Amino acid sequence: MDLRQIVRTVRANWVVALVTFLVCVGIGAAFAVLPAKQYQASVVLLAQPPPGASDPGSDVGAIQIEVPQIVVEATNAGVADQARALVPARYRSEPVKLSATGDPGSNSVTIVATSSDPAVAQAYANALAAKVLQLTNREATTTLVLSELGPAQLPTTPTNPRKTIVVASIALGLILAVFAALEAASLRRRFVTADEIRERVGLTVLGEVPLLIHAGGGPAEIFESTEDQRALEAFQQLRSSLHLLFQETSPTIAVTSWDAREGKSSVASHVAWALAMPGRSVVAVDCDLRKPTLHEIFGVALSPGVSDYFAAAGPDELMAPTGNRYLDLIPAGVPGRHPTDIVTADVPRLLAALHESDRTIIVDCPPLSGVAETRILVAKADAVVLVVDARKFDPEHLEQSLVQLRASGANVAGIVLNRVRRRKVDESYGYYGSTSEQEASTWRRWLARSG
Repeated sequence: MDLRQIVRTVRANWVVALVTFLVCVGIGAAFAVLPAKQYQASVVLLAQPPPGASDPGSDVGAIQIEVPQIVVEATNAGVADQARALVPARYRSEPVKLSATGDPGSNSVTIVATSSDPAVAQAYANALAAKVLQLTNREATTTLVLSELGPAQLPTTPTNPRKTIVVASIALGLILAVFAALEAASLRRRFVTADEIRERVGLTVLGEVPLLIHAGGGPAEIFESTEDQRALEAFQQLRSSLHLLFQETSPTIAVTSWDAREGKSSVASHVAWALAMPGRSVVAVDCDLRKPTLHEIFGVALSPGVSDYFAAAGPDELMAPTGNRYLDLIPAGVPGRHPTDIVTADVPRLLAALHESDRTIIVDCPPLSGVAETRILVAKADAVVLVVDARKFDPEHLEQSLVQLRASGANVAGIVLNRVRRRKVDESYGYYGSTSEQEASTWRRWLARSG
């Protein structure tokens, strides 16, 4: 997604972005304003060799070792209690935080007191510094002398980084606002409905296929069992839509999508199976020579197939059974040339030969995005079915797909929404028999009427 797409998405979801931004700024302002102001007072103590030291250089090295020990002693709870006894009585019950840091490089120790009252911070910083001086300099033979560079001054400016918090909350708010707008757009795509697509591009939604219970399974798992009734009804409705479009003719229907992984091959295989019935023979042709899938779905060999038609006596040599007596498959085969060359030279002749056999042809095409031969294939078909993954629906990709299809002269029959949310349905209208049982029952009723 480039910058222009991000800007358009944020504009389209400006309410979400604005609310997110205001929430972040509000939280930042609360953190900046609500906590009590804190003041810090500090005293710097300097460690030096004692007067008259015989070896000042050696003493300096010893001091650098002693400075961390002074810091530990200054932060000792017992020393803090002794320092508390040195402050004025009115400050002793006030909450205060005492800390110390040492810098062996400069032989210094910094005493810091933090409190909401600047006078309390000043009193405790001076008291703790005095106590540390007393404890360190208590022995005359000490290796160092600790001195105070100056008493703690009364702090006048709070140390809370209020301005920093506000600025950070504004920056974070802007970032999160953009992400919230993008996520809102993503959620809207996941829950796209047929009416939204119809209003946006004016195309018919031929069917809405739910996410299959057994993703990647073959059509037999749907049409010959009662486990996934919603998927079965979805493909039956899709078949009805195609029947209404083409009546008693035997069309060539190309199935494609904008991007890979939108489920076009799964839809193509199930549509082919649904259309195949007494009186209507169907052949599925895998023309996605770069990433063929139909042979895996139907459990047949990859070759021979479309790529081998140049050396075949006819389409029948390439056909493989699918488990449905009215449906055959021509797999992709192993390309010996560039897929575009095969599609340009051989596929038109293959489709023409199949058309003469009065079969309905379902062509699994490569995706439109970045594949040259797809536009050739859709131009040779009587109609094109565009598969759209409802979970990652992108209006711009859909519009780009339609631009390419129409520029190729393709007849776009409609859209199949794939992997839609499963809706609650009235189980009283459910169907609990297998397709083969339904077919047998239909034939028995027809024979009874004919006899």
